[in-house]
Amino acid sequence: MKEYRYILLDWDGNLAKTLDVWLEACRIPLEKRGLKLSDTEIAASFGLFEEQVKKWGFADEVDAIANEADEIAAKKLPHVELYPDALEVLGRLKESGKLTAVVTTSMHSQVKDALNSHNMLRLFDAIVAWDDTTAHKPNAEPLEKALEKLGGNKEQAIMVGDTEKDILAGQNAGVDTVLFYPAEHTKFYSYDKLVSHKPTYVIDDFRKLIDIVG
Repeated sequence: MKEYRYILLDWDGNLAKTLDVWLEACRIPLEKRGLKLSDTEIAASFGLFEEQVKKWGFADEVDAIANEADEIAAKKLPHVELYPDALEVLGRLKESGKLTAVVTTSMHSQVKDALNSHNMLRLFDAIVAWDDTTAHKPNAEPLEKALEKLGGNKEQAIMVGDTEKDILAGQNAGVDTVLFYPAEHTKFYSYDKLVSHKPTYVIDDFRKLIDIVG
């Protein structure tokens, strides 16, 4: 099996259980305005929330709704739970000499606070967040910047994430990909839609990443 040296990892919904945090944060300002949506409908707006808010009929309140959602989420994000075994796996990657980077569409400050809260900064060699690039996943730029920071190459790199943006970003950057899809993600994403993008590997347990990266 191929051996990978540079491990690029998404944060939200991959290492950290932030999906439910954002689900609640987006729901509250919408319900305050009389719009009640299902978990699936709200989850489908992740990454496109402001655009979707316009389609839901709140074009004049996009900034206000987005800011309210950010404020609600900001209170919980620094203390968000991690997925089972995430810390153990990251520790084993570090011990085995792998170089790791967080590549996320969250703001740098949000991720750094959470990493500090869990004493995880020591486990990463680089962080590339929303405000570190001009283009964002599924564009290749964040992954390319991460590899530049790691001094790595795409042939020995792999991108691990839970969304189609992670898989497409990996493909656009020319690196192999791992789709992380635990059972609890069924309310957020369609498995069939995600695997239609043909990730290199699919796992439902984070510990399986160790077997993949070699």
